[in-house]
Amino acid sequence: MASAFYLVLLLMLLLPPAPVAAQEGNRAGLVIVHGDGSIATQCVAFPEESISGAELLARSGFDLSVEASSMGATICRIDGEGCAFPGEACFCQCQGSPCVYWSYWRLVEGEWRYSNLGAGNTVIRAGDVDGWRWGAGANDQAEAPPAVAFADICRETSQAIDAQPALTPAPAEDQPIKQSASLPVSTPALTTHNADASGSLPPSLTPLAAMGMVIGALVILPAAALVWIRLRAAGKERRR
Repeated sequence: MASAFYLVLLLMLLLPPAPVAAQEGNRAGLVIVHGDGSIATQCVAFPEESISGAELLARSGFDLSVEASSMGATICRIDGEGCAFPGEACFCQCQGSPCVYWSYWRLVEGEWRYSNLGAGNTVIRAGDVDGWRWGAGANDQAEAPPAVAFADICRETSQAIDAQPALTPAPAEDQPIKQSASLPVSTPALTTHNADASGSLPPSLTPLAAMGMVIGALVILPAAALVWIRLRAAGKERRR
């Protein structure tokens, strides 16, 4: 019995600890309001500490048309609505009055604020929410997106799925908001959409960690067997 006890103790000391699950990446919300009032949301996961508003939009999975210049990126078209640059001018519907375009908004302390900065110059961190609305008006004249909270877009109870973002048809004034799921991405247009809410995939062992455990077992088991044999032989000698 004593030999078995020491053998188990040795194995407990030598076996490597179980790997800790990787921490979930940062997430930010995105709200898209179309000219007909329909609303779509996305929860976008990103591994960096921060990204720009343009990167958040690019990683959302929505179809985009963007005009790049020395002044930054101008958003011409989102999810099929807007101006199809370069086939037409980025502000094709803003040549006079009314001026219809994609206005850019930031959610600050629960209230939408019109952003005078371009999306390429804003800083997005975990828990932030950006909004884009297709409509007329500039600065304080533009209509803000509907009230929404980060928790409404990026919920904790759903799983990410591989799908394309979809719009929520809403002819009435009070538009329902369709939630999306988040999937960590490092390239544009990989964030997935889920009608329930968003979450993260369950953690799993990396190939390196799994190989380390196998190698550790191959080294430890023969050593443990040798110790057990020596302890048993020592016990027989004492009995003699």
